[in-house]
Amino acid sequence: MISANWSRITMAISALAMGLLLAQARIACAGEGSNPGKDNANATPVIESITDRIAFISWTTQNPGGTILHYAVVHYGKDPNHLDWAAKSPTRINPSRSEMVFRVRMNDLEPGTTYYYKVSSTQATGISDPATSAVSQFTTQPTNRMSATK
Repeated sequence: MISANWSRITMAISALAMGLLLAQARIACAGEGSNPGKDNANATPVIESITDRIAFISWTTQNPGGTILHYAVVHYGKDPNHLDWAAKSPTRINPSRSEMVFRVRMNDLEPGTTYYYKVSSTQATGISDPATSAVSQFTTQPTNRMSATK
């Protein structure tokens, strides 16, 4: 009798453990890629710093899920209708966090120039994340020239 009850208890524990494993697998798969039903707020970029040749832009979004490796992307150009250049930065998501911070360094900019840009991100597989921004703008600082007078 004790042996039969122990066998039932062991089977019940095994079934419970299997159910938990399957539930975790379903949750993990649900977090992969974009979820059309999920409210994905647009990204709101922030200019962290600008010099005459470099700009740092960051933004925070809901954790997009999917692959661990993502790329933060800034599409930019001198015309808001032609964002032909891109700056990209790899970043890893933390699956236990609800939000993700993306950050990109834009190099080789022209001094005293207005640039238009929008931000987005992609998974390592090339699949785009759902959050993007509207087109914004910034102007680089003019070239720093020191006076040579004594």
